[in-house]
Amino acid sequence: MKCSFCGKEIKRGHGILYVKKDGSLIYFDDGKCQINMLELGRKAAKLKWARAGVIGKPTSQKSDKSVAKAAAKAMKAEARATAKTQKAEAKSAVQTAEKK
Repeated sequence: MKCSFCGKEIKRGHGILYVKKDGSLIYFDDGKCQINMLELGRKAAKLKWARAGVIGKPTSQKSDKSVAKAAAKAMKAEARATAKTQKAEAKSAVQTAEKK
């Protein structure tokens, strides 16, 4: 068996078996993993000590969702900068018109 949180191998006769109300089973190698997952609500992929054992997701690659989020953030910042320069140009044009 492997720990449901950190992915470490659990020796026979060791570890914690947690049964949820819906009947699903969660295995933990120690209390540290149990507390971090159930009580503190942490994700193993975000913790350095648990990241190596997580199965399924590579740790070095960003997900498509995070890449899309970063691109949207960059576009939003660019739009703000463009609006700011246009506002400054309009303000300077009004000031020069008032001087004449």
